[in-house]
Amino acid sequence: MEQTPVGSDSTALAGYGAAFADPGEPFLTYHAILPDRSVRAARSTRGEVWSLARRAAHVLRRHGVGRGECFAHYFSGNRPSDLAFRLGATMVGAVPVTVNWQADTPERVAYKLELTESRLVVADGGVPQAALAGRRVFAAEALADEPELSDDAFCRDLDREATRIIIFTSGTTGQPKGVRLPYRSYATNRATFESFLRIGEGDRFAPLVVNPLHHTNSTAITDWALRRPGTRLHLVERYSTAFWAVLAEVASQGYDRVVVPMVSRHFDFLESLRQEGRLPVPLAELEAAMGRVDFLLGSAPVGPTTVRRLQEHAGRTPLVRFGSTETCLQVMGTPPDLSEEQRLAAFQRGWSHTWRGEPQSGYYVGRPHPPHTECRVVRSVTRGAAGYFADCAEGEPGRVITRGDNVMAGYVRDEAATREVLHEGGWYTGLGDVGFWLASEADGGADWYWMSRESALLIRGGANYAYDQINAELRDFVAQRYGLPDEAFDLAVVGLRLASEHEDACCVTLELKSDQAMAKRGELEATFLAEAPRHVSKGARPDRLRVAPVPRNFKGAILVPELKQQTRAALGGG
Repeated sequence: MEQTPVGSDSTALAGYGAAFADPGEPFLTYHAILPDRSVRAARSTRGEVWSLARRAAHVLRRHGVGRGECFAHYFSGNRPSDLAFRLGATMVGAVPVTVNWQADTPERVAYKLELTESRLVVADGGVPQAALAGRRVFAAEALADEPELSDDAFCRDLDREATRIIIFTSGTTGQPKGVRLPYRSYATNRATFESFLRIGEGDRFAPLVVNPLHHTNSTAITDWALRRPGTRLHLVERYSTAFWAVLAEVASQGYDRVVVPMVSRHFDFLESLRQEGRLPVPLAELEAAMGRVDFLLGSAPVGPTTVRRLQEHAGRTPLVRFGSTETCLQVMGTPPDLSEEQRLAAFQRGWSHTWRGEPQSGYYVGRPHPPHTECRVVRSVTRGAAGYFADCAEGEPGRVITRGDNVMAGYVRDEAATREVLHEGGWYTGLGDVGFWLASEADGGADWYWMSRESALLIRGGANYAYDQINAELRDFVAQRYGLPDEAFDLAVVGLRLASEHEDACCVTLELKSDQAMAKRGELEATFLAEAPRHVSKGARPDRLRVAPVPRNFKGAILVPELKQQTRAALGGG
């Protein structure tokens, strides 16, 4: 294929043109998962991807999608054409809108398209056709047949506040909100990651992306790759057993750094593969590969089990990242200059933390990234309330807030919700996370810990108890009292007002996942509620037990609203 010359001035303010100045530079390796579960790798140069992006830009212009106007990305897996339309959007100033191909119903898709007034849907053949009825649709498979947009048609005057992309929140607490992330957010995200991970300008750097592109995680990582010259992006169609073979192959290619964004749940899957003898490569080969990559874990707590598995298989503790869609992914992360021993000590301090004599354990999430991000823990984020923006003491649980140029511009067509979370001084209060900080034993700096979502608190005796803390205590009790390994069961609690108007009952859902666990069902049902209160803290004492699956999303996070609904239905309470 003839290489198309590209220039650094093509989308200068958008910050992408300079990364594509060398059309012959290798850039994208796409790992497709075939029906027999094998993998086929297809490689593209910077020039080939730029050419495909110009074709995408032509499609947008032909369909009347211009500067500041929205169009939707609806794919059934990670696709190179998805990346091409993201890059092509910068050439015409259009705004991509992500659709969650894993969870969105046709009704939810329609809601997102109508809220953003999307003028076009770019879709592949694998998405449900019912969601596309009556819409203007471009078939992504036809992209290679389109002409390229000419240079003189490029939009060259985008500013840093122009909307780069709209990503929707999960909607676990109501209708999802469309988050407007401007170009400055992604420019800040790039600077933050390169500082955080100590990646130098000349490093041969390769991110390996398997998380879905409709999430803020993969959006931020791939946008970084589109902005950074010299990056070799590996994109996997979807997570499967074969992913671990891809990881082993990528780690063997001699890159200076390989960064793999993942969630703790992926390592649960890995452990299952190992126990069942279904690893796609020999364990010794896989462990050697894992020792050569940086696993960047976020989106769900990184607890003792995940840390132990990384130490066992990769010989290192994980790098942790913390943030949200509204913060363009990155707010805090593990300091890279800490030794393995210092990192482990930081994790352990959080797990064993107490506040005023009560267990209040937290999950280590690292530190902010000055000058790009700043954080505080405050007693309240409600304007006019007692404790509003009053800083918590060391170790005292409170609401985590942040500010920086990474923070969103606002929610789509929802000024009230935007005002609620964007406060004076540029502080963003909508993380909804409860946490605390502790002075590091290694260097005296402030280490930060996540405890729970604000909505995941159980109220008892006038005090709040984090669901995650209760889950951890009860899991330990079940493991020790009934002799069950971690992978044999799952456990989650919710608080429901069953017998009191002001106190929550601690309702436990226990999922038995192995024959060994199922054999203990009768004993558990007969003894759990009587024995557990003698072995756990006051806040974790259970009131109700049901044996049923624990609903989780692909990241492994508990779907609290769904769990509450299921528990109410099963218990008949309110």
